[in-house]
Amino acid sequence: MNQGDRQGGPHRSGVGRLRALLTTANRWRQTRWFRIVGFVAGAALVVLAIAAALKQDPEAIRRSVRALGDHPSWFAVLFIALPLLNWLSISASIWVLLARFGRVGMGEMLALVGMAWLLNYLPMRPGMVGRVAYHKAVNKIGVRQTGKTLLEGVLITGVVSGLMLLGALVLRDAKPAIAWSIMVLAPMLAGGAISAVLWKRRPLIARYCASGSLRVIDMAVWALRYALAFAVVGSSIDLSTALVLAVVSQIAMLIPISGNGLGVREWLIGVLAASLPTAALAGSDSALAQGLTADILNRVAEVLVAIPLGLICIAIIARRLRQFRRTGAPTIAPRGLP
Repeated sequence: MNQGDRQGGPHRSGVGRLRALLTTANRWRQTRWFRIVGFVAGAALVVLAIAAALKQDPEAIRRSVRALGDHPSWFAVLFIALPLLNWLSISASIWVLLARFGRVGMGEMLALVGMAWLLNYLPMRPGMVGRVAYHKAVNKIGVRQTGKTLLEGVLITGVVSGLMLLGALVLRDAKPAIAWSIMVLAPMLAGGAISAVLWKRRPLIARYCASGSLRVIDMAVWALRYALAFAVVGSSIDLSTALVLAVVSQIAMLIPISGNGLGVREWLIGVLAASLPTAALAGSDSALAQGLTADILNRVAEVLVAIPLGLICIAIIARRLRQFRRTGAPTIAPRGLP
């Protein structure tokens, strides 16, 4: 063995051990017990968030519920209905990326994402696993291809989040209408235009741009949801703060502890809101309670939408699976995009 081999051997051995450790950790993370423990931990974190908010401000939740009722009816309807826009934009974004691998209808994707949204609240988080299995069995899209689109979606969300956050910081002193036009309307229209121009010549880049435009809408909706939630708890936050909270909420939902970031998101938002230099929160003794309460209200709005929507979507997917077993057809939906 020469000197290079002697020097490289331990290095390769160390890399090999690290890969083995990561593989083992990922395998362990997918076990039933880890998912059950993660669900219990997430539920416990939500209970602790409620307890912490009430301890710091005993009237926080009750006052916020009354405040929501005191707002105009359109405000309450908008606050509860905004998660539907997240569902629509994310479903369309995933569909644009995945449709290049097989025949997936837009309605079919909406049903799959709605089903996964609800099922991911369960201890075993069967929503994502069920969607991947459905694509493989019905749409003939391999697990690796579905996983690739999941990774692409995460990367596109990261790019969109970074650009919108940077823009929000630069436009911090701009009027809200101007800032929102530049941060939401401009990239959404630009992405759509680039996608239309490049669809035949550069279809993959076109799909990335289209997906990015839809993620811009999703992130803007999240920011609006946080702005409304903090208005309910009695705090006014600016565009930059709303986008920071929206980005952190996306990060929280990627942490593999509990489904949909249950518990983790509430605490990250609460702690971050208490530490941000926002005029309405900075120096307030109840800042943590306001942050926790705001995201608890956001979670309640989500669940109020996810339960009926998820049950309807489960029924739709179950019907399609029964038809697939009878006819053997890959899907009853048209391909939609080339």
